[in-house]
Amino acid sequence: MSNTLFNLQGKTYLVTGASSGIGYELCKTISLMNGRFIAVGRKENLLQQLIAECTTVGNSYFVADLTKSDDIDKLITTIDKVDGVVHSAGIVKLALLKFYKQELMDEIRLVNYDAIVLIMHGLLKAKKLNKGSSSVLVSSIAGLFGQKGNGIYSGMKGALIGISKVWANELAHTKSRMNVVSPGMVRTGITLAMIDSLSKEVVDEDEAKYPLGYGNVEDVAYPVVFLLSDASKWITGQNIILDGGRTSWL
Repeated sequence: MSNTLFNLQGKTYLVTGASSGIGYELCKTISLMNGRFIAVGRKENLLQQLIAECTTVGNSYFVADLTKSDDIDKLITTIDKVDGVVHSAGIVKLALLKFYKQELMDEIRLVNYDAIVLIMHGLLKAKKLNKGSSSVLVSSIAGLFGQKGNGIYSGMKGALIGISKVWANELAHTKSRMNVVSPGMVRTGITLAMIDSLSKEVVDEDEAKYPLGYGNVEDVAYPVVFLLSDASKWITGQNIILDGGRTSWL
């Protein structure tokens, strides 16, 4: 295959959660493949740093709190048409069933699920999602397998997988595609902070469950760019698990 299949030149993608972790790395990878991005996040200094690190012309950023519908409305009003969306924004907090609270459920749901529903709805209503677009939702293996204390987060990540299949069918008439990636443990600022709070023995025991070890942000960014590119033009409604083999023996 020609490497031009992976070239994103002339394409613009809206990326949430772009001020850190997977979203940050993904924007850099889109730029590397000659595409443009609109980086959405809460930390303006990191978004500015991201723009400075990328060489392609036409990249931009938008500061938004995705728990606020007004911010999402302003985002939709401000941006031009896009060739796809990558929803990388998300938060995870652990709680056993007996300790659930409405505030916690709202906090996790608004960012992980509600935000992308409102964004996709807004883009379609405003006719700002180009025909032939490709979008990717970043879920998690937590949406497929049960870990104690992870119920609310797992529910929201599982919901992304479910709704993506509906959207894949609803968007197909415009040759637009919708897919999901479900990573396992990936080294990001958030997960590294969590790892630092645990003993080395606990971390080593958990990483040993990953045949290829924990992942890095580029291990998610590269497959996402594949899904954005024409190389995957016959793939839609799918969930690709990126977990270094973690779920291969569950």
